[in-house]
Amino acid sequence: MSAIHCIVCNGTSLEHLSTAVGERAYCRDCFHGWRTSIKPFSYAATAMCSLGTSDDRLRAQIAFFAPFAPADSRMLEIGCATGELAAMVRAEQQPARYEAIELSPAGAQAAAYLDFLHTRPLGELIAAGTITPGFDMILMSHVLEHLEDPAAELRAMKQVLSPSGAIFIEVPNLGGHRGLPIDDNRSHLHFFSTTSLARLLAKEGLEVVAAATDAWLDARYADSLRVVARPFAVPHWSAGLLSDHPALAGEDAIVVWGAGSLTDEMLANFFDPARIDFFIDRDPAKQGTTLLGRPVRAPEQLGTTPRTVLLNSIDFAPAIAANVKALYPDTAHRLVPIADLLA
Repeated sequence: MSAIHCIVCNGTSLEHLSTAVGERAYCRDCFHGWRTSIKPFSYAATAMCSLGTSDDRLRAQIAFFAPFAPADSRMLEIGCATGELAAMVRAEQQPARYEAIELSPAGAQAAAYLDFLHTRPLGELIAAGTITPGFDMILMSHVLEHLEDPAAELRAMKQVLSPSGAIFIEVPNLGGHRGLPIDDNRSHLHFFSTTSLARLLAKEGLEVVAAATDAWLDARYADSLRVVARPFAVPHWSAGLLSDHPALAGEDAIVVWGAGSLTDEMLANFFDPARIDFFIDRDPAKQGTTLLGRPVRAPEQLGTTPRTVLLNSIDFAPAIAANVKALYPDTAHRLVPIADLLA
């Protein structure tokens, strides 16, 4: 691994460092580090043990990636060790299927929590046709830093990921501890920064959609970097994304109270103007004008017939609601804060 350029960004501005646990290089462009010489290490012949397996840590990992895992997910964990994360995910998330890869003898202990245990690297499984693509979530906790070619592993993961799937990765953040400048683990071949991990993922067409540092593994690796990434896709949007919200179901003559910046920023993009009857605003300068092709009227023109009123403000929705109730104390207008459409 004695490259003269960075494997992440191809940068050539490198700094070399000699340590008690071997030679390494760091890239000045993306801050990635890697070993420039590797001593052979056999996972298949090593009894790997799980680290950082407290319930609190496992639940923190699950809480981080769960928003990106649909119900009844097909999951694949790469490097499951003795299966503690698998057991917790099975208990709390109830995935439809949970497979794992573990090259070390530790996999035998994990098998009880798995639908299937693979004992060969992912690239070999793909080449042999012995793993079925279409996983909704791939989990890899403290594994990527052990691999000589992490980019190749990410490409393999993309091959078995569903088009809408996501990948959860956790690695030591630089030295893995804010008080220790380098990672001294002899089996760690790469030393990721937040920048280098994001750039490596982007290089392979994967977009980081969630990230956090200071994730706890154990006392030595008290600062880990945690990300969820997805295959990049150009954003898809619908002009009726907010107006089709269930809170407005069946409402075709909505009154929008507030003709401020959210109209141009949000309603113009995500609200079907055909669903709007008119706007209301307290500013006399706006009254008598039009927005999105609909008239802007004074508050006194809301009327005493009960209407559905969209409160078109994030910060001032409570004040608008109080104003409506003060003006129309005997009319049961239905008030819907726009924040409810974003929940």
